[in-house]
Order: sequence, then C-alpha cells, then structure tokens
Amino acid sequence: MIKIGEINYLNVYPIYYFLKKERLRNKNGFCFLEFILGTPVFLNQALQNGYIDISPSSSFYYALNYDNSVLFKNISISSKKKVRSILLFSPKSIDEFSGNETIYITPETMTSINLLKVLLTEKYKFDIKNINFIIMPSDADFRLKAGTGLGSGKISLHIGDNALKFENDNIHAGYFSYDLADLWYEFTGFPFVFALFIIRKDSYEKNKDEFKILYEYLIKAKDKAVLNFKEVLKPVMADNFYNFITGEELLDYWTSCLSFDLGENEINGYKLYCEFLYKNKIIPVVPSFNFIL
Repeated sequence: MIKIGEINYLNVYPIYYFLKKERLRNKNGFCFLEFILGTPVFLNQALQNGYIDISPSSSFYYALNYDNSVLFKNISISSKKKVRSILLFSPKSIDEFSGNETIYITPETMTSINLLKVLLTEKYKFDIKNINFIIMPSDADFRLKAGTGLGSGKISLHIGDNALKFENDNIHAGYFSYDLADLWYEFTGFPFVFALFIIRKDSYEKNKDEFKILYEYLIKAKDKAVLNFKEVLKPVMADNFYNFITGEELLDYWTSCLSFDLGENEINGYKLYCEFLYKNKIIPVVPSFNFIL
C-alpha cells in the first residue's frame, strides 16, 4: 500500500481528478493507493514522519530532506509567471518598508515564506534578520477584512485557496497586493517551483514496482488535465465550497498561471532558489536532484 498526500488546494485538483478516476492495481491485482488530504505543512510533516510515502510537498521541504528523499521526473506544481495564490498584502508598498517590519504568515506554508525572505534580501536588499516573521497558529483569525483579524494595518502572507479568495473578494481594499511568483519571475526570469512529487527513499526501496505504476498514471493524469480543464471545472463549479471563484477565473488560473511540468526552466529556477537559500544561511547545503524513473 502506498499512502499519497493530496493538497487540499485548487492548484493540484486537476491532476488528482484524473488520478482518482483510475483504479491503480499492482501485479497481483490489488489496489495499492490511499489518499491522505491535508495542507502543505501537514503533508510535509506526514512525509517526514513516515505517515505517508509520497506527496506533492513543498520544494523547501525537499531542500531540507533531499538526502532521504527521491523525486518523480517531469511533474511539479509551478508558476509560469504570476500565480495568484501566493500573495503578500501590505498597507504600504515594499519600497516604503523600513526594514524592521513585522510580517504575519499563514501557518500553511514552508516554501512561500522562504521565497518571501529571498525576495526581501536579494531583490529589495533588506537584512531579513531585522524583519519579524510571525507564523500564526492554525486556528487564528487570519482574515484581511478591515478592522478585524490581521486586517488592521498589518502585513500578511497568504497562500492557496485563501489567497484566491482574498484576491477575488476585494477585502484587501486599501492594501498593496504582491504576487510572489510574479516578483520572482521579474527578478530572475524563471518560473517558481512550489511543490515537487517527493517520495521517502525507504518507501521507494520497499515498493519500486508500485511506484513505477503510480508514476505512469500520474504523468497520464497530468497530461489529461492539461487537455481537459473544462471537464475538471464541472465538479468544482458544482461545489458551493468554491463559490469564491468563477469558472472563467479558475480556467485562467489553471491555464495561465500554473505549470505541472518540471522541465529545464523549472529546474533552473529551483536551483537558483536553493542557491539563494544557501547564500542567506536558510538551508545548510544546496540539494542535489535525486530523480528516479
């Protein structure tokens, strides 16, 4: 049995929609895949603790755990240029920062907070040791609405579906809104890799045959998703949970903002991210790519 993490965000929905339509069976005819739903941070922890075997987990997680992890080729959750689901909201422009700001961070992220640190130090030339990053508890009121939660003149970073909600609900009126993937592309010319399909090395060694089957179906699911976004759109639009986004907006998000590939540009962008992390002493070494299959 392989336990696979599933991020509960719209960015991975198309791939998992088609993956779940398949009943993956091993050579003995048994279904071998169990889906575990959760936020990026939950899945990172589950992967590290051995509760799951594989997950589209944070690219920052891989940078810290590459020595006991392996990767699937040709598949990721990346931006093209802008991404719309990694947003920094601020009552003043970044150019007006004094360099000793307090920034409130959604508890769901590892990769994006460190992307923000890289941008602040490399693009904007701040000393991030003087900036106070506060990770909010998971049950915190993290709304931006004026006068409530963290909306009263505070700088905050949001990711995933919440970022899409805040962007579309216009509850950030009066705030500057920064798309971190767009800032990264403007600064480097590369897409940004938010998640890689990361496998525990020990899990792979025990289940090589089943991981080979899973990889084949994941690539098929990715290819089907890219060609059939309108099919994937139907169940999303039928679910009231997603009433914060229109079908047209979601199609644009999937087609214009996201890439599910892991080609030369994505790899070079990720390498540069890791080099900046190492330069700023956020990670101890620059990771190597432990690809399988």
